[in-house]
Amino acid sequence: MRRLAAAILVVSLSFACTTLAQRRADTLRREREAEEVLYFPNERLLKSFTCGQSSVIADLLWLKCISYTSREFRGDFKFTLLDRMLGTITRLDPYFVDAYKWGGVFLAMLKRDNDASIELLKSGIDDNPRSWELPFEIARTYILNRHDGVMGAKWMALAASTGEPPQFVVDWAKNLQQKHNLGDIERDMWAQIIENTTDENMRETAKRRLIEVDLREVCRLLDGAVKAYRAKTGKAPESLDDFWTADSSDGRPVDPLGGTFFIDEKGDVQNTSLLDSQVEERLVFLRGSINRFKEETGATPPNLELMRERGYAIPTHPYHGREWQYDPATGEVK
Repeated sequence: MRRLAAAILVVSLSFACTTLAQRRADTLRREREAEEVLYFPNERLLKSFTCGQSSVIADLLWLKCISYTSREFRGDFKFTLLDRMLGTITRLDPYFVDAYKWGGVFLAMLKRDNDASIELLKSGIDDNPRSWELPFEIARTYILNRHDGVMGAKWMALAASTGEPPQFVVDWAKNLQQKHNLGDIERDMWAQIIENTTDENMRETAKRRLIEVDLREVCRLLDGAVKAYRAKTGKAPESLDDFWTADSSDGRPVDPLGGTFFIDEKGDVQNTSLLDSQVEERLVFLRGSINRFKEETGATPPNLELMRERGYAIPTHPYHGREWQYDPATGEVK
């Protein structure tokens, strides 16, 4: 009986201690949140007392925001005050690009609030029109979180034509425009790059890409004409020469890059300038895969099929029916 009473007493004391500890933890958390609020008073009041040092205060509050975000990441994972903190910081210093950029990432990836992330990033674009990072993060939110490729493509195009973005942003934007058939947006993107960039190589690349946009549109129109011809005559033209003769077209489209239009084995209209560009792009990717294989295995791959079996991405050849020519002795591919 005494043992039972003692056991009951121990359990009761343990429960009481646990309850007190939980209450104390809740109190400390509320005190901590109250402390955070004290560090982030109304930004209008802050501006009145910063004596022209708003950007310095914004830097200090940004450090506090990072500390808070880290603590929430390891704790409750609620990020209740994050919106207010970021709003205060960016109003104090509207040119604080990193606060917009990483704040948008925190809101989207940690708090899971895509709307708040996009609004924060949008609010920074007017004051930072040369910052490609802000539209880029908006594009990533649409693509990765909302799975909206069209909106993502539009914002990625803006990122690619803003300031001096890295090459991967331009490439990503171009691929998205082509994937979603957003020729007008891609055309505007390259035109903006030509106008804004200070990099002559990038300007020349943009000029070529602008021509390629028009070439793809010509291919699309010719595809439609060939399909209409097939529906009308019951057979497909063997070549575009036959099609132009039969269709009595006034003139043939000219490729400013020196390429030619043709009908491939699948019956689709292609252009050699476009395909040659794709060959060069895919060769860069393929050579990178071969180099990674060498680094990871210490040997040159004996063939491309082995690389594919081991999980290395091997792009298809842009020309239908062609294969990559690979030399295992040198590791060269063409």
